[in-house]
Amino acid sequence: MKNGGWGRNRWIFLLLAAMGVLLFALGGLLGGRENNRTDYAGYLEERARDLCLSIDGVKEAEVFLTLNEEEAVPAGMFGESTPSRAPTVRGIAVVCTGGERPGVRQTVTMLLSAALGIPTSRISVAGVR
Repeated sequence: MKNGGWGRNRWIFLLLAAMGVLLFALGGLLGGRENNRTDYAGYLEERARDLCLSIDGVKEAEVFLTLNEEEAVPAGMFGESTPSRAPTVRGIAVVCTGGERPGVRQTVTMLLSAALGIPTSRISVAGVR
């Protein structure tokens, strides 16, 4: 009789394990949206940082940006053949060497404005202490 009980418990255990795997997989699919958003923000921050580092007088740079909710993005903007939805840049903060100098600050601001398609009023540049 003990064998019969273990057999039933084994099936219950296997069923619970399968349900756990299914929930884990569904959680990854449903939570993927936030991961994509943070990956996208990280990608943009890295590209903006690289852009800042290419400016004469900037040797170090830290970039932080904030995103709006997902909006329609025209086809071809990110190499896609059809329109898609992606978050847009809301604002950007840069701390960089040379950021205290007006010429560097203006160059960083204008370059990021053009690259990210946001007004200069949404870009803040500061120098490193």
